[in-house]
Amino acid sequence: MSDMPSIARIPNHGTLLGALGQTIWRSSGRRALFVYDMTACGGSLIVADALCSGSFPPSDSFLQFAAAAAVIAAILLPLWGAYRTSLRHASLSEALRLSALAAVLHLSLGLMAALLPFSGVDLRVFVVAFLVLVPLLAAPRLYYRRHDLRMGRLAPANAEQEPVLLIGNGTACDLFLRSLRHAEEPAFHPIGILDDVSGSRGMLIHSIPILGSYQDCDAVRDELLARGVLLKRIILTEPLTRQATEALSAFLGWARFEGIPVSQLPPLTALRPLVEDGRHGLTDLNVAELLERQEARVDYEVIRRLVGGRRVLVTGAGGSIGSELTRQIASLGPRELVLIENCELNHYEIDMDLAKYFPHVVRQSYICCIRDADRLREIFYRHRPELVFNAAALKHVPIVEANPCEGVLTNVIGARNVADISLETGAMAMIQISTDKAVNTSNVMGATKRVAEFYCQALDRRGGTRFMTVRFGNVLGSSGSLIPLFQRQIAQGGPLTVTDPRMTRFFMTIREAVELTLLASASGLERALAHGQIMVLDMGEPIRIINIAHRMIRMAGLTPGRDIAIKTVGIRPGEKLYEELFDATEKRETCGIEGVHVATPDGKPLPQLREVIAALERAARRGQRHLVVATLAEIVPGYDPFGPAPDEATKVQPAKRPDSPAHYEPKTMETA
Repeated sequence: MSDMPSIARIPNHGTLLGALGQTIWRSSGRRALFVYDMTACGGSLIVADALCSGSFPPSDSFLQFAAAAAVIAAILLPLWGAYRTSLRHASLSEALRLSALAAVLHLSLGLMAALLPFSGVDLRVFVVAFLVLVPLLAAPRLYYRRHDLRMGRLAPANAEQEPVLLIGNGTACDLFLRSLRHAEEPAFHPIGILDDVSGSRGMLIHSIPILGSYQDCDAVRDELLARGVLLKRIILTEPLTRQATEALSAFLGWARFEGIPVSQLPPLTALRPLVEDGRHGLTDLNVAELLERQEARVDYEVIRRLVGGRRVLVTGAGGSIGSELTRQIASLGPRELVLIENCELNHYEIDMDLAKYFPHVVRQSYICCIRDADRLREIFYRHRPELVFNAAALKHVPIVEANPCEGVLTNVIGARNVADISLETGAMAMIQISTDKAVNTSNVMGATKRVAEFYCQALDRRGGTRFMTVRFGNVLGSSGSLIPLFQRQIAQGGPLTVTDPRMTRFFMTIREAVELTLLASASGLERALAHGQIMVLDMGEPIRIINIAHRMIRMAGLTPGRDIAIKTVGIRPGEKLYEELFDATEKRETCGIEGVHVATPDGKPLPQLREVIAALERAARRGQRHLVVATLAEIVPGYDPFGPAPDEATKVQPAKRPDSPAHYEPKTMETA
């Protein structure tokens, strides 16, 4: 519909004179094309008449009829939008537009000839004239594109170009190869394509052969090795789906083993600064794209039903999880978005971000610490939020281990304040963000988050306001996390510091964690999830930290151990070799939500929890760190900060390493 003409879209107030002036007379090329098109419309009738009647020249009456057709075409052509498309970029859609124009023109002329008894025109002439006119109209437009059509092949490779293999569907590869054709000095020389469609092997896209489909990875790898092709880079021309990731995992694993960088083209819809190095905005893959699983995708309609039109409050709104929560919530059309953040810089950044990208969302932002119950209560009563997300927390294990009183005041007392005031002001639901470090914990941070889980679980079992806890593991790219640390260390030339080569962790991206948190919350409310259950996000298999270090070094185009050293620094206080998502005493169940499981802990009675939390608050505010830790040990099962450190080396469960090339790692991995 958008390609069809519209009187309302004609420039200069829609007048015919304006249309002619704006689309035709502004350039000599368009004037010549207009005269040609008008002549072709009349001439096609003369040619068609000669072909049908076998005689030439036609009668005077028919010549008059052809002249009238040319005049009608002169009016119809600009109204049809035949001159609004850049001639240099005329495409198949333009050809279809001209074909439709020719059909309408000759149908109109045929109708006119049938209604005028004195015309005497054979109606077959209009069918033949249509077949003659379409190529006549297309010919000059093809002429304008003659330079593009001649560039069917890429320029021969030179020593400065990287030999690359393209992976993606034909359309994405076609666009990338077109951009290389137009580049004065292309940085890459494609040697082949891995297509997502089976049966396309042997076909060419801009003279580049399709070597096979995603299912032919082994054969393609063997062919490259047999031909002695020295690949310098693999380029993904589109984001991979879950199925594509599984099919290509072995091939990409082989590439990592061989030290071949794997890069990702940004999507055409991504707004990125223009680059000046001729690399087409190419970006190296982040770690999330090289993990052994694809990021989860969720049904946003379920989340929209939860958030849309409601008053939503987020604590810790400027943090890694909190800021992503606010952005995604803002995109779903809340009635009002209330932000609570204790850090002035974080508060400023998230507020500016929302003002820029979601100016239509009604929002209120406050600098407030969730430890301050009076200030918190004032904000809650002012806005009466229906949904509350508590993302505020102290989360860095060694720092909280050294500052247990502060950890308790934020992670326990702050969470209690948010929960109590949510209940007091009649919120529909409060969602507590928890961590896998709360399971079988060996550190203060995990113990404090475990107490917060107990408290929300106990409140949820009372009925009324729902108190839902969502538990997940490490988040890639969050502030103070592993990935930014490794990035800084690589930028500084190393070494990368790893606590222990055997250490494993669960990982997910910030976007994935937030989407699943919202989905779990929405689905839990819609399906009336059983009270007192904890929702645990599916994070796939645990990944060795040492593997991530090796991959990040290779993604930077360097070699582990040669260009960047990896240094083992030992486990820090409170850390474990591996993390768990479920406590041994918890019952693990499915809940019908893709990517989410539920755990049912035994929990603690609410009166006991209130008493213990009050004791923790008194000790923490007095700075009695030993009493704080001892009280946590009393309430959190399995937490024993004063006993001997467990020999976790005997319990570690390293990630599986099948013989698939997807899991190739250098031998130095075990001894780094």
